[in-house]
This record gives sequence, structure tokens and C-alpha cells, in this order.
Amino acid sequence: MDLDLVREKAELIAICSLPGITTRRIRDMMTLYGSPAGAWEALRLGAASPPVGMQDSVQGSWQDIAIHTDLESELDAMRRASIHTVVRGESGYPRLLAQTSGAPWALFYRGALPDPAAPCVAMVGSRKASPYGREAARWLARALARSGVVVVSGAAYGVDHAAHIGAVEADSYTVAVLGCGVDVEYPRSSASLLRRIAESGCVLSEYPPGTPPAKFRFPARNRIIAGVSLAVVVVEAAEDSGALLTADMALAESREVMAVPGQIFSATSRGTNSLLKSGATVVTTPEDILSEIGIESPAELADEGRGHAPTLESRVGHRLLRAVAGGISDPEELSIAAGLSAADTVSLLARFEVEGKIVRGPGGYYQVAAH
Repeated sequence: MDLDLVREKAELIAICSLPGITTRRIRDMMTLYGSPAGAWEALRLGAASPPVGMQDSVQGSWQDIAIHTDLESELDAMRRASIHTVVRGESGYPRLLAQTSGAPWALFYRGALPDPAAPCVAMVGSRKASPYGREAARWLARALARSGVVVVSGAAYGVDHAAHIGAVEADSYTVAVLGCGVDVEYPRSSASLLRRIAESGCVLSEYPPGTPPAKFRFPARNRIIAGVSLAVVVVEAAEDSGALLTADMALAESREVMAVPGQIFSATSRGTNSLLKSGATVVTTPEDILSEIGIESPAELADEGRGHAPTLESRVGHRLLRAVAGGISDPEELSIAAGLSAADTVSLLARFEVEGKIVRGPGGYYQVAAH
């Protein structure tokens, strides 16, 4: 390998790791100094500094950091922690992301970068997702993963977590894009999931190791979720949800935007239903997504894709549907009538709702859907 290129990559990674650095500031430095080597030398000489207004908030001057940083040792430390890097123009950098206007100069990751030939689909939604939203995300993600699609999400509570779980259940690769360093397990409830994704998929971030989560970092993270994907599927989102920002970013990069219809009485579905009114593609089955990105659904997924019964339904689901059809509408009473636990009842009701077999009205009561 060309040692000069290795050195330049190390310099670019170090520049991207400076406190307070931004994608725009890096671009300006590359334009002004011509290369990572030129920018790094300018930093060492004190010619490059944080933007005006940011200098007081940055701990330690950029010049001091550049003078005292051992580039090779820094990269070695990351490798020992199983953290890898890829920079713009380097083999492995996500092709679609590289084509976006705000592509990060460098990415940090654990696991393995996605296969350039593998289609990626982002699945995003509310952190406060309902059982319906979580089950829809899990079901759709599992089917997409079994069809060879890479499911991309942000590892947050709710829809993100459910989407990753669906892909993991299919023993498939998934990408989690973080708004913090890849060595920071956030949220804590996703710690074990992130470890599993790092083993069989990819945990990805533009932020250097050790970077803590911060509110302003998550909107920036969303552009990467949209940027690496052919399409963004919004499962459940309120009117002020960050998932809608991801959808806007996808539209700005000419990516497909799709949405799962939500309950008209639910605040967490107002954003998704608004997307549908604005022309987003309706998603009610995995085939809707696969068709939109030009992939034929595998034969073995035909039944699941059309909403046919999962294993649980084959055993007791018909009893649950018969109970709903017989006039029982309260979840607790349905649980008793079907001989199910409360958790299984809620899960199966959510699945039937996604499949359009039942509907939930005011008060959370269920009835058979009209056909």
C-alpha cells in the first residue's frame, strides 16, 4: 500500500476528529490547503483554527492537538478497539452516500461495511412507537432482510430498534447509524443489540470514538441514514418527528420515500399519514417496498409478504380473530378468549392490524376490518 496515501488518510481522520470540526469547515480547509497533508501542516503551524465564535467552546487549540497527535498511534488504538475507518474516495465508502451533498469526509465503524452491490433501505419512525408501529417495523424489516435487502436505521428506541431486531431475526446484515461514537452504547437499552449488529453487520458514525450523544448530532446522523439508502420507509411518526427530517433529506437526494399508514386517532401517525397525503408510496406489505426499488420478492416470502399467518397465528390466531368477529373488542378479554398471554395478544393484534384484518377504534377497542 502507498505509504503517502496511508499518511493522508491518517491526517484526514485526525482532522475529522478535531473538537468542534464540521463537514463545511473540513471542505473549506481542503479547498484552501489543497489536501489533508496541507491542512494538517497548516494546523501544526497555527494557520488553521476553529471558526469565529467556536474557539471559546473548543477544549485545547487545534494547533496543540496537531502538534501532539501521533497519527499512527491513534489509528493503532482504534484498530485494537476493533474500530475501523473509511474516507471519501476510498474503496468501501458507501457509493450512494458519496454522491450526496453533505457526505462525511470520514466514517468510523465496527463490523463490516455494506456490500456495494447490496440494496439498502432505511426504516425510521417514532421513538414512542405503538405496538402497531413496532410490530410493523419488525415484520417488514424481517421480510426485507430475507430478500437480500440491507435494513438501515438509527438504533433508537421504538421503530429503529424494532427494524434492527427484524433483520437480526432473519440472521441478516443490518446497519445502525449512530449520533455518537461507535464505541458509545446509546441508548443503553440497545447495548446488546449494538454488540450483535457489530458482530454480523455494521455500526457506523461520522463521529470519532468517544463522542457522546448530543441532540444536535441526531439530525446530522439522519442524512447518513438517508444517504446510504435507495429508499426511506417511515413506519410511524408524529408531525414533529425526526423521521420526517430523514424523509426530507431523502427527497432532497432524489431517493424514494414510503410510509406505512397509521391510525387516524394516533398522534404518532399524523406525520406518516401526512406523508401519504403528500404523495409518499403506501406500504402495507414487504412487496410494496421491494417493487419500488426494483427487486422481485423471493418465492419463499410470498405468503409472508401477502400477510399470511405467522407461526403464532397458525396455532391460536384463528381463535383470536373469531373472538374479535364474535364481538369481543377489549384486549384483556380477547387474551382470555384466545388463551394467549397479554404480550402475545398485543403482538398478534398489532400484526393483524398491519395486515388489514382488524381495525382499532377510539378507546383501543378492536373490530374486524370491513372488506
